[in-house]
Amino acid sequence: MKNIPAFLIVYCIITFSACTKTITPALNNSTRLVIEGAVSDTAGPYHVSISKTANFYSDNVYPAVSGATVVITDVTTNITDVLTEAAQGDYITHIIVGKPGDTYQLKVMLEGKTYTASSTMPKPVLLDSVTVDYEVSNNIRPTANYQDPANQKNYYKYSMQKNGIHVNHFQTFDDRLSNGRYIRDNLDCDTGTFHHGDMVKVSLVGLDAGAFNFLKEAEDVAYNNSNLVAPATPTSNITGGCIGYFSAQTVSSKTTVIKHF
Repeated sequence: MKNIPAFLIVYCIITFSACTKTITPALNNSTRLVIEGAVSDTAGPYHVSISKTANFYSDNVYPAVSGATVVITDVTTNITDVLTEAAQGDYITHIIVGKPGDTYQLKVMLEGKTYTASSTMPKPVLLDSVTVDYEVSNNIRPTANYQDPANQKNYYKYSMQKNGIHVNHFQTFDDRLSNGRYIRDNLDCDTGTFHHGDMVKVSLVGLDAGAFNFLKEAEDVAYNNSNLVAPATPTSNITGGCIGYFSAQTVSSKTTVIKHF
């Protein structure tokens, strides 16, 4: 997010005449490594993407990073999978299978540095249905309906697709105030996102605490920064000094069709 203008215009008056000077601020243009990866209880292969941030004055293009050694180990079963770079910056698994309750370790080795993370896949929570809230004028919102288990702490992320295309918005939720209750959660989306006839797919993603904390902070920066404060970097659950997160997660999805306005 670029909250500082690329150029600052300073006005000065010298000997009864005005002049204008364009100043390019000296910003920190160093780039940082970004690692994002997940193992889930859905069919693989699973992906780890590696890229670098863009500096302030460049376009928002995040260059993919090749040549990393990427390994995911199921610590519970002692199965290790060395990932293959299927496309530039996109590394895929071969033998790892996501299983609730198992703990997975990510290790990335690149340019003499090592980055590690660990994530335990929670027990799955099934989405019962997706309904639609038509009450707010011109803002149709899908509603996720499911039973939150009473015997465990749960962290969730909602994601959506419209007609098979990912909607660029996500939402987090935890059961701190609703443990064991039946949840009916209206999902945030921009006004006019959904229309009559659209097919909506909602996924309920179960997370562990480390992945949830990163995504919650990222959500606050991206969507809830109403005070226009300088955005902070979300706290990564990957050690070594990079941005991003690694998640062992469960996924439950349901679809519905928008029937009317």
